[in-house]
Amino acid sequence: MSYKIGTDIGGTCTDSVVLDDDGQIYVGKDLSTYPDFSDGIFNSLADATAELDIGVEELIQETSLFFHATTVGENTLFERDGAKTGLITTKGFEETLSSTRGAYGRWAGLSSDEAKDLIHTDRPEPLVPMDRIEGISERAFRDKIIKPLDEDEVIDALDSFADDLDAIACCFLWSSHSDEHELAVKRIIEEEYPELYVSISSEISPTMGEYERTSTTTINSYIGPTTEQYLDSLQAELTELGFDGTMLLMLSHGGVVSKESATEQPVGLIESGPVGGLLGSRFVSNKMGVENIISTDMGGTTFKTGVINNNRLEYADEPLVGRLHYQFPKRDIHSIAVAGGSIISFEEGTNIPTVGPQSAGSEPGPVCYGRGGMQPTVTDVDLIQGYFSPDYFLGGKKEMDPDLAFEVFEEKIAEPMGKEPVKAAADIYKLINSMIADLLHEITIEKGIDPREFTLVAIGGAAGMHAASYARELDIPEVLVPYTASVNSALGLLSTDVTHEYTEANQLEPPFDLDQINSSFESLEETAREKLAEEGFQPEEVVLDRSISMRYQRQVHEVQTQIETEGPLDESDLETVVDRFETLYQRRYGEGSVYRSSGIEMTDFHVRAIGPLSTPEPYEHDLVDSSASAAQVDTNDVYFESTNGFTETPIYDFEALQPGNVIDGPGIILTPVTSIVVTPEDRAEMDAYRNIRIKIES
Repeated sequence: MSYKIGTDIGGTCTDSVVLDDDGQIYVGKDLSTYPDFSDGIFNSLADATAELDIGVEELIQETSLFFHATTVGENTLFERDGAKTGLITTKGFEETLSSTRGAYGRWAGLSSDEAKDLIHTDRPEPLVPMDRIEGISERAFRDKIIKPLDEDEVIDALDSFADDLDAIACCFLWSSHSDEHELAVKRIIEEEYPELYVSISSEISPTMGEYERTSTTTINSYIGPTTEQYLDSLQAELTELGFDGTMLLMLSHGGVVSKESATEQPVGLIESGPVGGLLGSRFVSNKMGVENIISTDMGGTTFKTGVINNNRLEYADEPLVGRLHYQFPKRDIHSIAVAGGSIISFEEGTNIPTVGPQSAGSEPGPVCYGRGGMQPTVTDVDLIQGYFSPDYFLGGKKEMDPDLAFEVFEEKIAEPMGKEPVKAAADIYKLINSMIADLLHEITIEKGIDPREFTLVAIGGAAGMHAASYARELDIPEVLVPYTASVNSALGLLSTDVTHEYTEANQLEPPFDLDQINSSFESLEETAREKLAEEGFQPEEVVLDRSISMRYQRQVHEVQTQIETEGPLDESDLETVVDRFETLYQRRYGEGSVYRSSGIEMTDFHVRAIGPLSTPEPYEHDLVDSSASAAQVDTNDVYFESTNGFTETPIYDFEALQPGNVIDGPGIILTPVTSIVVTPEDRAEMDAYRNIRIKIES
């Protein structure tokens, strides 16, 4: 038997999914272990193999593909403990990082309340201070070299500061069009200072936008050495266990790459786990023929959501990490700091409760974990309302302390609110779901998307206890809780393919030159095919997706527009692309926003190259009698908003449910890793893949 493994490191837990050749899925979950994340990986794999007759070492030895998503890049940025990085740039533009986008940099990445505080807002601290930035007397304009590079000047600059550095980033003006100077700098660094990690913008982010390109390249170098060390260490541990397969890393564009490629572009690892969750939601939903999906991931530290419309995932317009802009193809995911570990507190000087953004994380964790946490969290609220069974937490492998949770919540939250603990918990629960519903409203209704035409997928350890409530607020008719809900990001890794994205910046104005457009695509496609050929893919296997970033003239926000045809474009194809751009533009910015007479321009040409990986189909079970009574293990009093009090509620063991079983609410389904709440108004059914589908009554 051969296996494929997907592992995803989250802020609180590390998730694993094991898929065998027969399509059987085994899931594992354990607490993330900082700073040595590998312990959490192997602990979660041990959990996944509990149902198998083999241990972790034998599993690793029989694994052909090891997929991984990691937060090592984000952690390095947030903790500001990355490589000591220098920057080489065009002379006269040394302050690009500190200038950001001008005033916009003062509030980018802040909440609306924080952005209103004009006195205390400021631009984010650059990763590279001014004393580690060297300007070089070179200059290009578009594809023309205005002032040639003086290599002796580059060497002198390096000699002045490189001895104290771990990494260097290089970003020259117009290097997106003329990369000769950056390539020369990279060659010199590799010759003179081979121990340094080096990134150049023409390889990492060959797009328009001086600040964003510089910021992206700097981030890449800043997190590069830490990422390289982490991946080398993980590979060594796997090899020591006997692994001789291939390790693949998830990138935020929704595909996987080799360890070597990930080491060269670690900026692409940022938020790769949440993208895995989005792909996992699509993978599960597509098995049911569902292509309109709102994926909602509620884990331990953040709530993340993304929309999949007609099976298509959109790209993010302006990715941010730690308030720093960067330009790397990233799927569009929105988040708020509301999750299982989010701390409940009060607005300063008031008795108005707030949720997050602070999180208890995995250490010390929620109060009910009994690990020293003394700040009430969302998990404690869920426990007080009866949504957990303390004796069955994580399948009975971990203990909960409901008495301590109740006592601390009463003292720190309920009493200041002047309410009984249960009523206070119900109010907080409603606040949590309203905050989530507001975000879902923003990414659907406010963008012209009708959520009533979508299925809501609830993933993450906490989503199953809240999804029915926030889905109801938007009249979403169905909630799908996958069998792999709490480890869905890990499942998403197994459903993806080897993927590379290539971009050429080329600003074109109408009338568009078809020869120039086709030439740009031809060059990108040739590079893409060569890369996948190096990785062992045959020409007939390769799939190429093409798109063009377009905008109205004198605007700054582009819309990436897909090209549906293959081969060279003709005038008819071009007209179709322009029409599609205006359709997408109007959907995003509202009725009447399009105005072709103002002029449309193209800015970037994109090719997404896919090397397909075979994924076994998940095992499909036969449906049985609809009665779920055999799976009922208990009856508890559970609080529901619709009944305004506790209701006697059947408790079901997920593992004892059979495909085809139906549960008329109310009901609580206890899984080994989370709980699923079926409110009194709703009806749940286990499908052939052991997913729970809940029909939501408006």
